[in-house]
Amino acid sequence: MVRTFPIRIAPLPGEALDSWLEALTHRMQVRYGDVLQDLDLSARTKHKSRNPDVPNDWTIALREHEAAGIAHATGTDQSVLHRMTLMRFQGRALLIDSETRQVNRKRLWGRGSGSRYCPDCLADSGGRWQLTWRLGWSFACLRHGRLLADLCPKCMRTPRQMMFSRDGLPIPGRCGSWPSKRAEPTSGCGHELSTTRTLRLAEDHPALTAQRLVLETIDADRAVFGLYGRLPQPASVALSEVRAVAGRVLANITAPKLSAWVPLDILDADAASHDSGGDPQRKTLIRPGFMAPPTASTTAIAITAALRILGTKSRSAAARAMRELIDSCREGAEKATVTTIVTWGRGTGPVLRSIQLAALGPTLRPGDQLRMRTSAFPARERADELQLNSRARALPSVFWTAWQVRLSPPGVYSRVLAPAWAAATLLVGSGLTMNAAAAMLGSVTDLPTVSRLLQLLQERQGWDAATVALDRLADFLDESDIAIDYERRRRLDYRDLLPSTQWTGLCRTIGYPAGGELRARVARCVLFHRISALPIDAAPGFPATEQTPFRSECERFIEVRPAEIADALDAVAREFLATQGAEDEPVVWNPPIALLDGIDLPGTDPADIDIAHLHKLVQGRRYPARFAADALGSRIETIRDVLTEHPAPMAPKTATQARATGQRMRVARQLLPEHELRRRYLDEYQSAQSIGNAYGITRAMVARLAGEYGIPMRTVHHRRYDDIDREWLVEQYVELRRTPGEIAREKGTSISVILDRAHAYGIPMRPPGGGSHAAHLRKPSDQNADQGAASP
Repeated sequence: MVRTFPIRIAPLPGEALDSWLEALTHRMQVRYGDVLQDLDLSARTKHKSRNPDVPNDWTIALREHEAAGIAHATGTDQSVLHRMTLMRFQGRALLIDSETRQVNRKRLWGRGSGSRYCPDCLADSGGRWQLTWRLGWSFACLRHGRLLADLCPKCMRTPRQMMFSRDGLPIPGRCGSWPSKRAEPTSGCGHELSTTRTLRLAEDHPALTAQRLVLETIDADRAVFGLYGRLPQPASVALSEVRAVAGRVLANITAPKLSAWVPLDILDADAASHDSGGDPQRKTLIRPGFMAPPTASTTAIAITAALRILGTKSRSAAARAMRELIDSCREGAEKATVTTIVTWGRGTGPVLRSIQLAALGPTLRPGDQLRMRTSAFPARERADELQLNSRARALPSVFWTAWQVRLSPPGVYSRVLAPAWAAATLLVGSGLTMNAAAAMLGSVTDLPTVSRLLQLLQERQGWDAATVALDRLADFLDESDIAIDYERRRRLDYRDLLPSTQWTGLCRTIGYPAGGELRARVARCVLFHRISALPIDAAPGFPATEQTPFRSECERFIEVRPAEIADALDAVAREFLATQGAEDEPVVWNPPIALLDGIDLPGTDPADIDIAHLHKLVQGRRYPARFAADALGSRIETIRDVLTEHPAPMAPKTATQARATGQRMRVARQLLPEHELRRRYLDEYQSAQSIGNAYGITRAMVARLAGEYGIPMRTVHHRRYDDIDREWLVEQYVELRRTPGEIAREKGTSISVILDRAHAYGIPMRPPGGGSHAAHLRKPSDQNADQGAASP
């Protein structure tokens, strides 16, 4: 049973467990071994035998029963005691084997034993030691602005590397390292460590900045400095990356070149520490940075230099600095390639990987830059087969024009480049060959074409910006539900799309000249390209010869077609998609242009075009895109993209133009639809003339409408008597006193037909002439009265 101590001392904030126990021992003025024996912390029994359950350095970790015993004896809370051991930093700044209570020296720069120290802090605290001084990451005192000391300047040993003599009385602030065999074994070195001299650092010294960032990361267990601000990482990951870079700095940057990485005063202090002959653990320099550097100055150099890369907020600046380091590695025996840089350290994460890839990017071919995602931040895992198949379904064979005009530098042929952009997007983060990528998108391009174009783009301005855009696009396509399944669009049968009769009827309805068969084929190919996102020359009916003139006609059609035709063609496209089971898809779709925000792209932005002004410029032009591009200082492809999505409306026509282009017929169709003409002409047997009179159009226009609607016209000599019966004719002619002409107009026939029917039915006819007709309009009773008044 552990007894309680008569004197108690509270631990200082951040104090190490062994420092506190030594201070407690000194206050009670007893042997150190007695205190340890009472607390069951002595590694030796009373008979000098080794106790295997108690480590030589329990400042690394305490068992629960050990902490309970100390708490009982000293009145200190167990949680406080645990925080006074290195377990406080477990998984953040070091790794400890919980079974053996040993620090892993090969990971996270763990120190197995010993402690650095700040002489000023020892003087201020009465010789009490901070726990953080035992970390391999500690090299400077932020409070006093100086490097930590590594050794006792008298005995030239690392303090606290061995436990203070159990037979002695610890004196806080004095070196407790065991002396040589010639000295008193229980007294220790005894040097006053507060008098040790180390390098003083200015408040804004890069080494102090580096030390503060590292300690803040350890304390928060989260790195948010530099590029980690964009992608925070656990402390263990960030420190593993610092260790990986720092190790390469120590191993590959020669002394003359280090002055470009760290201040000279640190380099001078490091040189002095090596010249002093007291450099501890010199064997660690065989693999610099693999384990914690042996001195504070070397640690300061390594971490300050590493944070020149990892501590910057600019990925491009970090990549430039990393490129210097990689070049230094290559000057030595170490290779630095995409595959070898992953061996720089265990436990690293996406931030370092992203910087490494960005640094290596300029040395890679364009396709490999896309595959390795050298522009992505953070670095991504390679896309698997399922992910690539999904992305292929989300990609058109011909790249979206709205994106292409923004990504492409001037002087590159857009028709050939469009399939290359699509294939390049599929390459992002993949292990695909260019041929495989092209095949997944319909084989509309091939390896030589894609490779040649990507090389050309790399030589032109804007390639780096374009790779950033493709990275963002690939992520968006992988993470989003895309409105169109382009793989299905590539497989549809387009042979029955927009037959000539449908095109003619569409134009007739709108009042747009349908042209001949050439224009119908052009419209069909343009609509095929809009729906399928395949090259226009893959359309059914695209000519095998004279392709260039036909392709030019297709481009011009896109430029000059009015909004009314564009809307009608989209309606045809929607009907076609519905018949193919794709009624839930839009005709066209584009990824959000907002994905390109903040990227300095070499192309032109269609959003800069004033659409209303553009429509005025293109009205009546034979080659509107070329004229507007010259007038606006833009590119033809950009103007064509705007006109594709925002076609100009049809210009108002003069009366002559309206007649020439069928404008009056379009009005006639609206006034007299098919069902109405069928009712009047077939069901009611009205004549074309009477129908035309009713709607204010000519008989010839009625006849043209009948032809369009498939209504057979009656011949000139056609007579129809069966609907003119005797009773009805007597009622109309005799009783209602109507003229044959009036009856004929109602029946849509001629006066002679009415007269023939009256004669056949034996109906007496009135004498011809206006006066006779007026007289016969009177009733018979009125006529008799007149006769009676006239008789004598």
